[in-house]
Amino acid sequence: MFIGDGMGENHIANTELYYDIKLSFTSFETKTMVDTSSRTTLNNGYTPTDSAAAATAMATGTRVLNDVVAVDAWGEPLPSITELAKNDGYGTGVVTSDLITGATPAGFSAHSKKRTNDAAIVMSQIDGTIDLLLGSGSYSGYIERMNEKGVTLVTKYSELSYDMPKNAPRIFATFTDVEPSNNTDDTPNLVQLTTFAINFMEKNFPNAYFLMIEGAKIDKKSHSNLILDMMENVIDFSNAIEKAKTLVTGDYTFIVTADHETGALELAESVEQIDNSIDSENKSSLYHSTNHSTANVPLYYYSTKGDVHSMLNNDVILNTNVFDLCCYLLEIEVA
Repeated sequence: MFIGDGMGENHIANTELYYDIKLSFTSFETKTMVDTSSRTTLNNGYTPTDSAAAATAMATGTRVLNDVVAVDAWGEPLPSITELAKNDGYGTGVVTSDLITGATPAGFSAHSKKRTNDAAIVMSQIDGTIDLLLGSGSYSGYIERMNEKGVTLVTKYSELSYDMPKNAPRIFATFTDVEPSNNTDDTPNLVQLTTFAINFMEKNFPNAYFLMIEGAKIDKKSHSNLILDMMENVIDFSNAIEKAKTLVTGDYTFIVTADHETGALELAESVEQIDNSIDSENKSSLYHSTNHSTANVPLYYYSTKGDVHSMLNNDVILNTNVFDLCCYLLEIEVA
């Protein structure tokens, strides 16, 4: 499952237009749109989502208030797809170009009443069941707890190993940053993280696994209206998906979607329009907001088995249906 954080249809289309390319996932035969709204306390209505509520909806099948991570209205943990998959014997992993305590990776690996409570998210991740967690950040203050819970901590890309230590088989890797270019041992790109993650899963969980990979900075650059930086991250995201297709063996399914749209980005008519929209601070006037919008986002689907759930025949599905789709593919029964 690939999540382009903040990636709306026009983020994709403008990138393909500007660079005269076809992104790796837009050729997938099956496509639908996703309603990303989150729950609001006002008359049980719905409102533009944040990443925490969006991740929770996709990871647990429940729409929640903004700002919470995989917990219900009473603050009780909601079982996530990674936990359910692990219970059924699958390998599980989360990869992100964000902090690993970021809202989207946290939604698939932790539980917290507040997305900003990093300590609660870290402890939940360590005490949880996730096998592999890759991103940026620091867990240096939690070494003792990690040792107790069988977690190996890695901080350099070159230190990653496909062999699972017997006494600490769960792998958490935290880097200084994850960037599309200018990569070092401390700052790999999403393609590198995807390469390791899939090879790790293929070796250690050859029967089946669930892996969520997030391109986080499509959102971050869109909040700042930096269209060229945004498109660079869309390409890195696309390259990670293209690389993944060369690494996975046996039957597999790819789901590519977004948690929400960021920036109310306008569809450009030409390369010149994009160039002319950029000011001296590299901000683009094609963005009409610095926040999340209510726009539906695309979902692209590809399965080597040709197995397409009937829900994907709908023009629009709910973000909670992404969870339902994952359960269907993994043959997980939810009460």
